Amino acid sequence: MIRILIPLILLTSCQEKTSAPTSPQKEIRIEAERPLMGTLFKIITHTDDPKAGYLAMEEAFDRASKFATAATDYDPESELNLLTQSPLNTPIKVSPHLFQVLLLAQKITEETEAIFDPTYGPLTHLWRETRRTGRIPSEEELVEARSRCGIHHLKFDDEKETITVLLENMQLDLGGIAKGYAADLIFHHLHKKGYTQTLVSAAGDLRLGDPPPKKDGWNIGLRTFHLAPTASLPLKNCAVSTSGDLYQNVTAGGKKYSHLIDLRTGLGLTTRRAASVILPHAKLTDPLATAACLSDAPKTLLEHYPTASLRVIYEDPEIPPITTGLFAQ
Repeated sequence: MIRILIPLILLTSCQEKTSAPTSPQKEIRIEAERPLMGTLFKIITHTDDPKAGYLAMEEAFDRASKFATAATDYDPESELNLLTQSPLNTPIKVSPHLFQVLLLAQKITEETEAIFDPTYGPLTHLWRETRRTGRIPSEEELVEARSRCGIHHLKFDDEKETITVLLENMQLDLGGIAKGYAADLIFHHLHKKGYTQTLVSAAGDLRLGDPPPKKDGWNIGLRTFHLAPTASLPLKNCAVSTSGDLYQNVTAGGKKYSHLIDLRTGLGLTTRRAASVILPHAKLTDPLATAACLSDAPKTLLEHYPTASLRVIYEDPEIPPITTGLFAQ
């Protein structure tokens, strides 16, 4: 039995059970891993030609790696960082995938009323410093960092695929969307090559295709706050993302802060929680899971994504979970 564990909690099927897929069943299971974006990406697929399958997986990883190199904010010379260092009020042509992920991030920022926002880079950089030193930023530092945030400081030209920076010293952070986007890149490359029975795993993001041979779906078990894996159910043809602070948190000033930044305070969340989202694409579930974790009213996200299934759980058993769609069944 195939069993994949990723952090936190999810237990449902992506869709109602249907008949077996009509695509030919490939009986040989192959898998590959590669470190990307600070985590380990994993592909499992099925084929009747392992040599060709491994080659296709390496090609898919290479595409994701090229995107990761452009989209990272850890490398001062990355395309993402060079964009924010470009002359003000000057349209900058960027690579197609970087443009598309930033354009999508802008859309989700507007839909979530900036609960998710890729321009929060100054605040995430302060959080990284807190994680390193254990020192909470001063109010003056937080005010200064917030003054350099705001998606309205980026201007997009869809036709020319250019982005104009309107504010000095911006810092972009695509940590809440890039892994999902990369998982989709990998999945789509393999799907075009005919590898439809595929699973792509990237930390808390999964992109799933047709089920493995003779299975109803991919058996997915996800961990709770207490690290006990749930039972598993078959999932297929969807994306699943879970966001929370099971691993990424820091204790400072006697409090534990999540890596999820609340713009109202400029600091990480202090109430431990986890959000899971199901939709067709990981480039959507990744940022929406982050937004759901940060939102005081997660159900409002469904106004823009009515077909999404949402679940928010809290470590504190006194706080009732929020469930919609398949999670509520």
